[in-house]
Amino acid sequence: MTHTERIRNMVEHKPVDRVGISGWVHMPMVDRNVKDFTKATIDLTDNMNWDFIKLMSNGHYFAEAYGAQIRWRNDPKEWSGEILRYPVRSAQDAANLPVLDPKENPVFQRELQIAKNVTQHYAGSVPVIATIFTPLTWLQEMSSSCQPTPLLKMISEDKKAVRKALDALLETNLKLLDQFIEAGVDGIFLSTQFGTRNLLSKELREELCHQYDRALLEHIKDRTWFNMLHVHYCEDLVMEEYMDYPVQAFNWENCTACPDMSRLTSIRQVREMTDKIIIGGIDQHNDFHDPNNDRELIKERLRRRLLTALEECGDYNFVFAPGCALPMDVDRYVFTLMEEVVEEEGLAK
Repeated sequence: MTHTERIRNMVEHKPVDRVGISGWVHMPMVDRNVKDFTKATIDLTDNMNWDFIKLMSNGHYFAEAYGAQIRWRNDPKEWSGEILRYPVRSAQDAANLPVLDPKENPVFQRELQIAKNVTQHYAGSVPVIATIFTPLTWLQEMSSSCQPTPLLKMISEDKKAVRKALDALLETNLKLLDQFIEAGVDGIFLSTQFGTRNLLSKELREELCHQYDRALLEHIKDRTWFNMLHVHYCEDLVMEEYMDYPVQAFNWENCTACPDMSRLTSIRQVREMTDKIIIGGIDQHNDFHDPNNDRELIKERLRRRLLTALEECGDYNFVFAPGCALPMDVDRYVFTLMEEVVEEEGLAK
């Protein structure tokens, strides 16, 4: 069974030979160079035998496209650059955000060329999905990177300006999605950083998140076949609010170690809400680390993760993968252990 056949069968609820395998990791030394990033993506995918490719664009690329001043770090273990000047520093900046044309923007052109290169290389044998953030997540990235406090303050003080910004960012997203589809991608990895109960009220999540997310997904649902929602963070997630999203797969941190593990959403809980593909099962913060770099210890840890995930999932409509980006501070050979474990424990019975 080819990688694409395996994922398509999962989407269509047909039998598969084994569960899927995939992962994604930041590559800050090459992710702004078309040739190098294309090669690195292909090499990593082939070495790990992953069943789909999530294009691991630099997380700042939308802010970069909108003119953020960024000091890029020369550190292979640090994905984030230092943003010296954000595009949105006030409610007025937010209200005045323009709609960008991806055909005229060099940052978007870079990302589109990478997508085109990778899709042409695999020619349909491995699904390729582009990384897109939701409009509110992009607005946070352009005003305070991963820190929600400044944006939450803006929402409380001038929600009208925020809505204007979201309208512009949605339109830019739609134009960019049109170009990604033309480049040949099979779908998108849609990431939200506002899927927790403790940031926004349910009413604000509907007004500022869900309606924009649905508009984005409706725009592409008949032109793509493998779309995945990534709900960032791990505690107090509102996964139930996403079950009507027109996506084929869900990804979140289901087993990340935290002080109160009851605040996590288990694979079992999500499987009770949907029969769509579940992607996860690995604690990317801890499962690949060992002070002695003991491959058998790491492999056994991954084996237990897979067996637990399969027991909770109850079927093979599952991709063994991290809940977020894989670690950058380990030797990547340990990622090959994911395939070893799946070949031993994840074959369909």
